Amino acid sequence: MVGTKGIPVRAFAIFLLAAIIGVAGGLLGSGFQLGLNQIQRLLTEQAQTTSGALEPLSAAVHRLPAWRIIAVPMFGGLAAGLFLLLLKKKAPFGITDIVGMVQLRKGTIRVRDSVVQILSAACTIGSGGSIGREGANSHIAATVACWLTRVLQVGARGRAVLLGCGVAAGMATSYNAPIAGAIFVMEAVLGNFAMDVFAPIVVSSVLATMLRHVLMGDGAIYGDVLPRTLSVLSWNLILAAVVLGVMCGVGGIMFRHSLRLGRSVMAGARLPLPLTMALGGFVVGIIGLWLPETWGNGIEVIKTIARETPPISLIAALFFWKVVATAATIGSGGLGGIFTPNLVIGAAFGGFFAYGMRAIGFGAIHESEVAIFAFVGMAGLTAATMHAPVTSVVLVFELTGHYELVLPVMLCSIVASIVASLIDEDSLYTAALKAKGDLVPTGLEELAIKTTYVRDVMRRDVLTVRDVASFDEVMGLLANHRGDTLYVLDQHGALTGIIQLQDVKNFINDPSLRSVVIASDLTRPAISITPEDSLATVMPRFDDSDLGELSVVATGTKQLIGRLRQQDVIAGIRSEVLGQHRRARFQDNKGKVSNLVVLPSGWELATLEVPEEWHGLSIDNLPAEALAWLAPVLVTVQVPNNRDLRVPATQELVLHAGQELLALCRTEDLQLWRKEPRH
Repeated sequence: MVGTKGIPVRAFAIFLLAAIIGVAGGLLGSGFQLGLNQIQRLLTEQAQTTSGALEPLSAAVHRLPAWRIIAVPMFGGLAAGLFLLLLKKKAPFGITDIVGMVQLRKGTIRVRDSVVQILSAACTIGSGGSIGREGANSHIAATVACWLTRVLQVGARGRAVLLGCGVAAGMATSYNAPIAGAIFVMEAVLGNFAMDVFAPIVVSSVLATMLRHVLMGDGAIYGDVLPRTLSVLSWNLILAAVVLGVMCGVGGIMFRHSLRLGRSVMAGARLPLPLTMALGGFVVGIIGLWLPETWGNGIEVIKTIARETPPISLIAALFFWKVVATAATIGSGGLGGIFTPNLVIGAAFGGFFAYGMRAIGFGAIHESEVAIFAFVGMAGLTAATMHAPVTSVVLVFELTGHYELVLPVMLCSIVASIVASLIDEDSLYTAALKAKGDLVPTGLEELAIKTTYVRDVMRRDVLTVRDVASFDEVMGLLANHRGDTLYVLDQHGALTGIIQLQDVKNFINDPSLRSVVIASDLTRPAISITPEDSLATVMPRFDDSDLGELSVVATGTKQLIGRLRQQDVIAGIRSEVLGQHRRARFQDNKGKVSNLVVLPSGWELATLEVPEEWHGLSIDNLPAEALAWLAPVLVTVQVPNNRDLRVPATQELVLHAGQELLALCRTEDLQLWRKEPRH
């Protein structure tokens, strides 16, 4: 087969949708951040600097009276909880749930619920809750992605990629870091660096960053913190990063446990959600009385640690109390990200480590090197918490713009990730998913069989018969249709069992029995599955070598909606793992079989019973909307002696009742066509 050059239409569509998600994520995410700045300015009376930027949040909190320091986050938490009551007992939807949607390929985001939760997140973050903005930004972009995939009916694999585009756009908008945003999705969310996945995510991430540049300014967030030229670190200090990596690995696990403890403590209070979230805000307010640096996501606090080299007492206090403030905010139900608080805690950890080395006389630790270790610790703790060392390295580089940091940052991140993995194989996100009872796949093959569902590969062309049908009617159906399985339905259309060709053999030569036997007498129990079952669940059902296919019934009912064959399972796994698409063989009337022919991506060969509205029409007069998604190949006609004869579907061939049309069909349109009632 001769290949065609150029980008396939479907691939182009994925890039177009990724671009739309990136633009939407950049616009809406930047608007969300600018709106949060105004909320914080209103609540804390933040002043503007001579450059037009807002002063650090901690400086504004220092000037507030004590009652306001407590009241602002407390009432912000109360307002956030009241918004969540609008969800009507639905569980709030956070960044972990989005990661689960991508990895498990199930679930959805409703626009109305998403708006409610974004407003709740704005109340928490805007009032000083210790939580990051990146979670809300990713939620916004993922909502756009989910809406697009639902409207355009994108398949499971494409939907996962586009949701990943949303997460990448949100991360890139939050940190002005397009590469890190894309790498984070590939490393920690999708676990797949294939080019057909990576490319659209890069498009989305880059476009989101470009929009952020237009709306919020350019440049690395911490580009002005370190000197323009850094002296090369001595080898003993670079190797000290290995020690810091070990400590960060342990620290990352402890940070995760502190978040879990915060949830347990807040749940133990047994208060209504608004009061629980107000309690979390109260804890943040109390801590803020003597340590205002714990307020907010803390992104400007990193500048304080790295640029001003504060006393070790402040760094130690910040390291401990920022953990407590974050655990209280997250534990009470605050919606947002923990990525930024994790960076702050890591920076404090790195600064504290540098002071410790100076105290024991390990090398000459200068002020610039204290700042360097703050960024190294930031990368190390992030790598340990998220199990994402590559993301951590790239993120620090994009946040600072300093390539000189790459050696200690790489060493610390890799060691921290290894140590954390040895202690606990799960990252923050996979641990949360497993806590909900979800089995998180590892590796591309396991991902394919656990996240490809029956609905993705099932066939809807089932041959059915009523349970009261006569023996001759059963034999007629088995003789005139391909396949050896007949599905038996009761008067309500519910599946009662199946009849296979071998079940009728004993009655064929006994006329006395044939006259009294009906379909229900021949029926054997059917093994049923549902569209929501994964291939991993149904594969063991095919251990019986005599079982060729399974019946697919609607979830919670016995209504038959399709069937699944072993070939369909194999084809689905091959498509996901190897990127190979459906193949077909053709046999001529002399029995000669052709080589395997690769079908176009998203297309399949299907046999369609000619509907009543097509009777009397020639092939070239079929409805234009049908010819847009199917290409007729053969028509099965009946000739004397009840034999089936397949003839080419030429333009002038007229279709009649009882005929079947073999056509090359676009899979998505074929599924929709089969769902429509036929005359």
